[in-house]
Amino acid sequence: MSIKRFFDQDVVVRRLRATSGNLKSYQATATVEGHIQSLDKEARQLLGIIEEKGWKAWFPVDADINEKDRITDEDGVVYEVREVVKKDYGINQHLEIVLMEQSE
Repeated sequence: MSIKRFFDQDVVVRRLRATSGNLKSYQATATVEGHIQSLDKEARQLLGIIEEKGWKAWFPVDADINEKDRITDEDGVVYEVREVVKKDYGINQHLEIVLMEQSE
């Protein structure tokens, strides 16, 4: 069975882009289906995340998501992409992403 059956959330991926001159803003680049879940205390410590809220997410392997992008979930929570790892396990190809919740 493929990992895709767990993709139960639609998120918007935003990337920092130049708008005019020296001005930049985050602009939506895609809507992607995936899954986000909170990291437990031990997992956060292993990643060196001590005082922030850490999350792990899984998305299709072909999703255009890069480090420093921002992801907004269906509830309007904004996360910053800290790490993107491509996992290639036969039928379970996916991106595994570490996210930090933004306080805006």
